[in-house]
Order: sequence, then C-alpha cells, then structure tokens
Amino acid sequence: METKVILEMENITKQFPGVKALSGVSLTVHEGEVLALLGENGAGKSTLIKIIAGVQPQDSGTMIFDGQERHFTDPMQAKRAGVSVVYQELTNVPLLTVAENMFINQYGDKNRVLNWKKMYAEAREILQNAGLDIDVKKLISDCNIAEKQQLEIARAVYENAKLLILDEPTSALNTREIAQLLDTIKRLKAQGMAVILITHKMDEIFPVADSVMVLRDGVTVASKPIGEATEDELISLMVGREIKNMYPPKGEVGGEVILRAEGLTNASIRDVRFELRRGEILGVYGLMGSGHLELGKTLFGCFPKTAGHVELEGRELRLTSPKACIERGVAFLPGERKDEGIVQIQTVAVNMMIPSYEKPGSPKRIDARRERQVANKWIEKLAIKTNSHQTIVETLSGGNQQKVILGKWLEIQPKVIILNEPTRGIDVGAKVEIYKILKDMCRDGVSVIMITSEMPELIGMADRALVMHEGALQCVLQRDELTENRIMSAAIGGTGNE
Repeated sequence: METKVILEMENITKQFPGVKALSGVSLTVHEGEVLALLGENGAGKSTLIKIIAGVQPQDSGTMIFDGQERHFTDPMQAKRAGVSVVYQELTNVPLLTVAENMFINQYGDKNRVLNWKKMYAEAREILQNAGLDIDVKKLISDCNIAEKQQLEIARAVYENAKLLILDEPTSALNTREIAQLLDTIKRLKAQGMAVILITHKMDEIFPVADSVMVLRDGVTVASKPIGEATEDELISLMVGREIKNMYPPKGEVGGEVILRAEGLTNASIRDVRFELRRGEILGVYGLMGSGHLELGKTLFGCFPKTAGHVELEGRELRLTSPKACIERGVAFLPGERKDEGIVQIQTVAVNMMIPSYEKPGSPKRIDARRERQVANKWIEKLAIKTNSHQTIVETLSGGNQQKVILGKWLEIQPKVIILNEPTRGIDVGAKVEIYKILKDMCRDGVSVIMITSEMPELIGMADRALVMHEGALQCVLQRDELTENRIMSAAIGGTGNE
C-alpha cells in the first residue's frame, strides 16, 4: 500500500559565488521511509539539508512538504511545520540540564510561569518512551555524545516532527552506541516517521534504509531502492571511480622504540603502560568512558598527569602543556575538527602556520610570504581542493579541512602524531587519501597513535592496538590478533581472547 508523501523536491538548484552547489536535484520521501543520502564532502548534501530546514532558500525548483508547497524562511518555521535536523555538531546548550534542553523551544512565552516539577516529570516520561535512562537534572555538559544525540532525537519526537534528518549521526559513536542508534531509527520508522540519513559508513545503510540517493558535484547520480544497490556500487557512484583497496598494505615495523609510557595516571586513566616504535601505527580503541580519548589528550599535555612518566627518544617528555609537547616534536589532531582543530574564519595559510609559531626559534612576527609558501606546499602535497591559500577554511569540505590540519602538523616535522578520530565525518574517497598520507608518514619515520571508534579502520590501519576499559589498558593486541571479536571482548572488560 502506497504511503503518504512527506517531502517532495523537484529540480532544486542552488548557486554560490563561483560554485553551483545543486543542479536540478529531485527527491521523494514517504511516511515510515528511511532515505540514505550519500555523497562525498562537497557533493551538495549539506546545502540540500539547509534548504529543507529553512537555513537558506533554493534559487529555483519546488519543495512540497506534508502536502503543501513550502518556502521556509528560517529554521523555526521549518521546525514548526515538522522538520527536525540533528546536525553532526550537536546544538545542545551545555550549561542547561537535560530537561531544560528538552523544552528549550518553549521558553519564548514571557507570560508563562515555569513549572519545574511538571517539566522534570514530562522529561522523564519522554525519555522513558524513547528507551533512555538519563537523569533529567543532569547537565548536558556531563552527558556523552551518544546521550546528547539521543536527547535531540527524543526532542524531535516530542515536538511531533514528521521528517527527521540525521547528519552523520554515528561519526563519534562506538560500535555499541551505533547499534543502539540504528535500533532507534528502526523504531521511528515503524511509528511512521520519515527519516533522511546522511552517513559515510556503508555498513549502517543497508540495515535501516529503504531507498538510497547519491549526489556527486551537486547532481543526482543515482536514486533507487536499497535492495537494488550494493556497497561497492554506491562507493563507486560517490567518488566517481572504483576503490579496490580501502587500506594500504601493512609493512614491517622493526624500528626502535621512540616513545615509552610507564604508569601514566590521572583522573581519567590509570597505570597505562605501552611502547611506540618508529614508523608504527599504534591503534587505541575503547567504549565511551574507557579513557581512550583522554589518553590522547594526556599525551599532548592537555590533561595533567598525577603519576607515571613518558619518555620520547630516551628523554622524559614533560606533559605540562601542548606547547611543551610541540617543542619536542609531538603533534595532535583533535576529534572535534571545527572546535579544536581549525580557526574557521581564517585562511588556509594562517591555519597552516599556527603550530610553527609555537616552535623554538620561530619568528616573532607574522610572515605572510612564509605562510603563502607553506600553504601552497601542503596544498600540492596533500592534494587539498581549494581555490587558493587565501580561501577561508570554513568553506572547505570536511575532508579538505582535515588535510589542512594534517598539513599544519606535518610542517613542524613531528616525531609522533596523535590522531583522535582522524576520518570522522569525511567521505570514503577522502578517507582513502588520508590513509595513504598516514602510511607515507610512517615510511618517512613518523610514528602514529591513532585513536578511533571505527572498528574496520582500526583493523585495516593499525600495526598493534591498545584496548582501554574503565580507564585502564585492558590488553595489547598484535597485528594478527586484530579481529572484531577480540577487540570488543577486551573493550567490555574481557581478556581479548576469541
């Protein structure tokens, strides 16, 4: 039986100065349907979402939502009509509680007296109906990413959303949290909600999606039922070429030990001990709260240690500040790219030089000529897609922003680079390019600590892996021991034996 059409878009076109972001794009989404929207970074997905959500208007084309032609002029108008978007960068207010965030859109009536007891009770009921067990008085800043995301989805359900758009919802989630989110999507689908799912992870699409649409360079290159598509076909459609080998072949790692941690302890980790060899990729995996993310920031001097020590090339590495680590040749690529990795409103050239100004002997004045030379060098070496070194970084795709961050750290010629979720939120083609860059770095003698929540990435790239559990190092898995069963067994507190 044919279900009701919730969203129909026909011949949508959108142009920005020098770029045609969308050209004649059409799509249809029904009640109870999950449409997987795929495409490389810069393919036009974000622009399409913004048009649906009222962030920006289309130049031409028509949009019919819930049976009426619509031209949303702002996000609140779209939300009132029944469109809800959960963006990759979540929009919670950190200093408010779970309940306050749940009802934040209802605070606008100045004549309304807030009934806190009723608000907390209603919030508990909403969360229980969504299958969530979270203290409604808990600050959002104390929630993990999975909880924040589920809260936004629960709020969308409470506000009677007819269409839910999820933008890279699993980019920062571990395997268990991804499974929980996919179950939530299936439940919403069964309740009749229409969902547009944007993701770069192929293995998430087939369990939940009914149809798939692929954008490339602002044009629809495929739109079909999910049952008529294969993973290899979708990847080829996205990148415009066939990708046979996702991960570069692993070479032998026989270099000397370059970094040694002994008994590293602070508020988030305890008694962590490991060695890192020259030219090695050492993976780090853990579930949320395991301390795996905090380990990376501790090694870069962001979190103070209370016990233990770290040696770099036989000398103690003082973890007093990121600057102290940079001076010894340690670099850090953060997981929150836009908040911690780049200065969005600055140019590629300015971003490229930021760590270099922290090195001993660096110039005391900004050198525009040097910035231009450095930026152009890495634009060429890393194949960064940008009009020039003067392009504002905010306008680049996620994959190209990630390359800018890599470039700025490679410029200081690091001995060790710590990568926190190095391919989060970027497309398959850009991932392959970054994996090749990492392997080239290792061949040049750089050692890599790669913290990732993506199991295939860990298995495909790591020479060895540390698995964390409740702040402690649960086990170290060698290359031939890297299987999903062993990794997950250790992550939940087991021995790591299959």
